[in-house]
Amino acid sequence: MSECHLVRESMPLLLVEALERGERERAHQHIEDCGDCSDEWAAYRETWRSMGDLPELEVPVRVRARFLDAAGVAEPAPASRVRNVVPFRRRPAAKWLAQAAAVVVIAGGSWFAGTRTTVLDGARTPATIASITPAPYSIAEERIIPASEISPHIVGRPDIQNVQFLDPQGDKVGLSFDVTSRVTVTGSPGDRSMVRLLSYVLENENSMAQPRSRAIEWVKQTYSDPQFADPEIAGALARLLRSDEHEGVRIRAAETLKTMPAPAASATRAALIEALKNDPNPAVRIKAVEALANLSQSGEVFDPVTIDTLREKAAQSDENLYVRAKAAEVLSSVKLQ
Repeated sequence: MSECHLVRESMPLLLVEALERGERERAHQHIEDCGDCSDEWAAYRETWRSMGDLPELEVPVRVRARFLDAAGVAEPAPASRVRNVVPFRRRPAAKWLAQAAAVVVIAGGSWFAGTRTTVLDGARTPATIASITPAPYSIAEERIIPASEISPHIVGRPDIQNVQFLDPQGDKVGLSFDVTSRVTVTGSPGDRSMVRLLSYVLENENSMAQPRSRAIEWVKQTYSDPQFADPEIAGALARLLRSDEHEGVRIRAAETLKTMPAPAASATRAALIEALKNDPNPAVRIKAVEALANLSQSGEVFDPVTIDTLREKAAQSDENLYVRAKAAEVLSSVKLQ
């Protein structure tokens, strides 16, 4: 039996907090890592919430009689039924008990129907839940979350710090804190959320456990593919090329821009020209002029500022010989605006 199947079977118990702690944590961990089970769990919670809002209705006499007859149970006498039934008055604090009872009744009814030989009248129709979409996870510096939207189960041991208790506002209480938890994001390289996240991470040096040059190499391997080339990723690399103090990072950024297809890399031409004119490291200038050469070969049309910079570099006596030669090569095949 697959792990997904086991987790989905345990979801009704997860709703009523009836799972043992270890099983509960494993189930929540699986739900976080599995997109299909995450959608299933969101549907369960939405149904759970909807069940709590349903009005209490008296079971029609005819329906009750048919059910008891199919189950082989005699109808209780009216007097005994009145004596034994305690009226239930809904209280907000006991709302979840009513929901738990509904789950138990559904599960028990399914078991009972499966073990009886009497066939109940009526065809089975699968239950469907439409238009339930989990709220997107937002990566934000600060957020305010209603307690009703937070699971009562704390999974693992997240690092909660800087706790502050807020003054009560009417019937509301609150606390704020910083929390450190490990988040893994997966998706297609073309997903806008993935592109935006990578752009942000590339430009924030303190966020990386690995050297930034390793991250740029990873971006190069992924986004040099024409189907995933993206101007926003190229823009993040261009900003690194302009401003990063580490020459190794600037070299990798220029080298990656060189491999970017023209539709993405053309937006970063100004950064390449700036690096060619002003970067103190000859290796960065070499990568910049190579990137411009690739743009020229792809049919990119250069403006007068780009042409003038290439001419200056081709004629500059104290410039690196390779840079001069490459600049002259670009000029020989360049297209003007």
